Amino acid sequence: MSDVEPLIRRELQWMALGTLEDKDLASIIIAKSRRRRLRRLASMLIFGLSISVISIQGYVLANNLLIPESTTSSTSTTSSDTYGNSSVEPTSEPVAPTQNSSPTGAQIRGVISDYPVTWEESIGDLSAISKAAGLGDTLGGLTAQGLYVTWSKCRVGVCPTTWTLSARNKTEDIIFVAPSLMVYVDHSPLVSSSRPLSVIPGGNVNLVFTFPELKDMTNVDDKATWQWNWFLTVAR
Repeated sequence: MSDVEPLIRRELQWMALGTLEDKDLASIIIAKSRRRRLRRLASMLIFGLSISVISIQGYVLANNLLIPESTTSSTSTTSSDTYGNSSVEPTSEPVAPTQNSSPTGAQIRGVISDYPVTWEESIGDLSAISKAAGLGDTLGGLTAQGLYVTWSKCRVGVCPTTWTLSARNKTEDIIFVAPSLMVYVDHSPLVSSSRPLSVIPGGNVNLVFTFPELKDMTNVDDKATWQWNWFLTVAR
């Protein structure tokens, strides 16, 4: 009705002026009103199509901007995982440290040595206050878990100059002990060293025993066998 009223007012003005004396005003008004509605519908349709095209173009442009960033992020993450080993999960198997690395308690399990070493049941040190122990044995609350032997060149070939004993306090108390490690050649005692220490409950320790004097030995055959054990001495 709002579209027709202006036309009616206009036609009444024309009638007053006498310009449409012999014409059907009803048909003229209806035709003009229909054309006006068609123009309005066409304008709304064009406007809706324009909004749709703009929205589609904006969506495509945003995707084109985000895809290179995602690709770069994925590439950098892959490179970090490949070269930095940041996402590599540790294995449950112990890993033998190399000669150029520092072994940790988690790595030392069992005997790790480039050459054969065996356990010696006798004790060749008069200062010992316990029996001879090996891996898995507990003395004074300290349990041996692993042994890592480093070999160096010496006058008779290669000699075990550094022994790292990995141990754990499996008790619920702080322990104060002085573990000693002795090296044997052909089951004869050669050298020993002691390491007084205190370990908290559940704590792990790496006891490093170094024997640089073995590099200057001359009375050992190059085919000699090597043995070891550990025991407790009086803490000083």
